[in-house]
Amino acid sequence: MSRVLISDLDSASLARLKQRAARHGRSIECEAAAILSQALGAADSWSRTSELRDELARSGRQFPDSTDLIREVRAR
Repeated sequence: MSRVLISDLDSASLARLKQRAARHGRSIECEAAAILSQALGAADSWSRTSELRDELARSGRQFPDSTDLIREVRAR
């Protein structure tokens, strides 16, 4: 397992991290790792979604803007 050092973390963020770790029954290090893993996983999901949309667009699939349709449905 690798190690990461976080320098200059402000005291308010550190206090929130400690509270969150305590709520989840984890060490500060484990909580920080969980937060990073979750954030990176979400970023990967959005990246993959964008790739799929681009792939479909190249195959001729169009994605019209649905704003007008949503407004029409809400106005009913």
